[in-house]
Amino acid sequence: MKLLPLAGLLALLCAPFAYAQDAADPTPAQRSTPLPKIVAPIPTEEITITSSRLRTVVRNFVDVATMPSPLNAVSRWKTKLCPRTTGMSPSFTTFVDKRIRDIALQIGAPVNMDETCAPNLQIVFTERPQEMLDTIRTKLPALLGYHYAAQAKELATVEHPIQAWYATGTRDRMGQLIPDNPYGFATTTVEGSRIKTGFRAEFLAVTVVVDLVKVENQEIGAIADHAAMLALSQAKAFERCRPVPSITNMFLGCDDDIAVTLTKYDAAYLKALYAIVDRDTPAQLLKGDIAYLMRGYLSDAP
Repeated sequence: MKLLPLAGLLALLCAPFAYAQDAADPTPAQRSTPLPKIVAPIPTEEITITSSRLRTVVRNFVDVATMPSPLNAVSRWKTKLCPRTTGMSPSFTTFVDKRIRDIALQIGAPVNMDETCAPNLQIVFTERPQEMLDTIRTKLPALLGYHYAAQAKELATVEHPIQAWYATGTRDRMGQLIPDNPYGFATTTVEGSRIKTGFRAEFLAVTVVVDLVKVENQEIGAIADHAAMLALSQAKAFERCRPVPSITNMFLGCDDDIAVTLTKYDAAYLKALYAIVDRDTPAQLLKGDIAYLMRGYLSDAP
């Protein structure tokens, strides 16, 4: 399998979105459903955690919430993200797009405010999520992210009501951006050091799929915040509950009260992720920086 050049991947980003729209056309009832009146600023909730336990809680949160890239870096948006929501009535899709842009601006992520921009973040509402992923797997496997061909079917299996797939890239010291691919990389310029990898990771495209059947009784505000958390950060695991209230615990049957919007822990993590210095160090060191900043943001929260 040949390495897919960056230009080739970028040219494909809009291709699955037309299919996603067809596969997720809203029913007549959905088209007529009015947008719920939801006010969803990033909130803070009261919870008491001692300073000694906070360090452990935060580090555990960061560890679960951060998936190292194929070259052991931490991926995030470096190009301006452009969300496009499909599969629901215009009032709902507009709400989700705006909510994701608002959250991204609040946590310091780069955002394209032009509503006509070419999307690199797609949020798809569909009653047939597996059918859509099967088509992506066979026609546009690059959108599934880093994987070998034998892993494609398992990777493209829908297991959660809201799930995300990440196409990531790696930038070398000379600024060359290469899509992550297990079959080889183009010639890159790196440093030979244990504390400097020479690589920086970033998102090229993110696809978030929402199963309309499984989220039927959820508010659109909670769904939008859950999608935003997945769109702005690449989690290490979907199955593990966060040790503190988090929007990502929404469908996991966790013991704590189910959050219906981003919690202060979610917001602090995202702010820390986008505030860390952009340097070519291994993921474990970067996660330490994220945890340090996250503790500071939590200490400053009301």
